[in-house]
Amino acid sequence: MRPIKISYSTKLLATVVAILTLCEAAFLAFQFNREQRYRQDMLNAQLTILNYQLLDHYEGGVVNVELWERTIDLPIQELQLAIFDSKGNVVYNNSEIERIVDPLGLPEIEMANESPDHRGFSVHNDDEVDGDDFFYYAALKEGDLYARTGALGHDVGIAEFMQIDRSFIWYAIVIYILITALAWYACSRVGNTVKRLSEFAQAAEKGEEIYDTKVFPRNELGMIAHNIVLIYVRWQRTLAERDRQAALAKKEEEEKAKLKRELTNNINHELKTPVSAISLELETILTHRDKLSEAQLTMLLNRCKANSDRLLTMIKDILALNRLEEGAENIQRELLSLRDIVDDVTDNLLPKAEDAGIGFEINLPETMMMLGNAPLLESIFNNLVNNSILYSGGSTVSIFLQEETDKGYRIIICDDGIGVGEEHLEHLFDRFYRLETGRSRKKGGSGIGLAIVKSAAKFHGGDITVRNNPAGGLEFTLTLAKSM
Repeated sequence: MRPIKISYSTKLLATVVAILTLCEAAFLAFQFNREQRYRQDMLNAQLTILNYQLLDHYEGGVVNVELWERTIDLPIQELQLAIFDSKGNVVYNNSEIERIVDPLGLPEIEMANESPDHRGFSVHNDDEVDGDDFFYYAALKEGDLYARTGALGHDVGIAEFMQIDRSFIWYAIVIYILITALAWYACSRVGNTVKRLSEFAQAAEKGEEIYDTKVFPRNELGMIAHNIVLIYVRWQRTLAERDRQAALAKKEEEEKAKLKRELTNNINHELKTPVSAISLELETILTHRDKLSEAQLTMLLNRCKANSDRLLTMIKDILALNRLEEGAENIQRELLSLRDIVDDVTDNLLPKAEDAGIGFEINLPETMMMLGNAPLLESIFNNLVNNSILYSGGSTVSIFLQEETDKGYRIIICDDGIGVGEEHLEHLFDRFYRLETGRSRKKGGSGIGLAIVKSAAKFHGGDITVRNNPAGGLEFTLTLAKSM
């Protein structure tokens, strides 16, 4: 049998109701005892009055009891009247039941002797009286005489008490119900808060993801609970963000390691070709020096020179790329004119362009100032224009400003050549990616020129994209920030 699960609010309400019930019972008991004392005080007051009247009616040692008793109209049963003198002689006693042997030794008489107001009181539980009834005696001393009156009294019963204080009882019941209702409301609110905290603690112990979606009651405990949950949620989100950043960092490190491995393999592969060619050509020269004609020797030496130049170009590009990716913060920037850099690049490449039958169209403002690194900017335009000269097969290379804003420039570099296949566009900026491997190597390309362009553009707060121009040829869109 499964144990009955009692909610915290129910336990709290039961505790509060139990305390309230005890307080209510204690209050009713106090009121009950107060009623008892009131009854005794009233009886004492009546008996004291009778003592004064008894002494007033004692004249010359005679008490006219019959005449006096006719004037008494009190709800007193078994009235006993007695008078003693200071020597203990019973002057008068109307009781046939009680035989007074030593009147001066009675408790009420001794109290009257010691009391400043010469009054004494006592309660006698008589063996002949049944139930809760008792005899109550009051004594009064005046001069050498003592007046003593007694009457049958009784304790107030519960039923009688309920009848006497009916309005008070109903008032107490109403207050009890109202306080119980308020306690239920308060316990429910506290219980809901504790229940939510309990659910939160269980979820936190299991490591579940917690969202602060429920609203706590608007009280001090609710606010404290809400703040606890909110702090935990923020801490949980911080841990999640830390783990996410750690995962991203790990992934980035893995990608960097992968790129380094690929770069190392590509460099190893790319360097082998010119080095092997140079070695083979030099070995041919050394082995067959006497058999080679002047023309053959010149051809071999020219091949050595071409492969050597290609090797130097490749090493230079690799160093530039590593410098961009690993030490960009150490590269100096200065205020310079972008138009002057483009003019310098096209002037240097003009002889090669004329040999290929290609002309330049430059449409840039005379003043295009920006904060940047001149060698890197020269590398961007040199690679793009040189590639168009070598591989486009077109007749014109155009460079023009598409848009200028307060933050930077958008420049178009395009040709009217044959373009490339759409499947190659997304790989053009990859390292060592070539469309025609043999042709590219023959023309001295390192395979990482466009990768340098991409990194240099990002270094200057911009980017570069490429597409096939609908009119023919490739179109590069270069963005550069004026300052960073």
